[in-house]
Amino acid sequence: MDQNKAADGKDKKANCAELKKKYEACFREWYADQFLRGNRAPACLNEWEDYKDCMTESLKAKQLGHLLDEDRK
Repeated sequence: MDQNKAADGKDKKANCAELKKKYEACFREWYADQFLRGNRAPACLNEWEDYKDCMTESLKAKQLGHLLDEDRK
């Protein structure tokens, strides 16, 4: 495998992992501080979209984008 491609893959994986951590931290805070107290308003939507987009791009780069399409049927 080309070293640049390998490094790119690791960078994307690290970036997605960081976005996942941000989303999970936001979700935990919202769940404990708002949801459990009756506030059902959606939160963390930006964090979720960033993480989802990163994972979608990562799957497509690995030629696995069809798995996303199958899930939506």
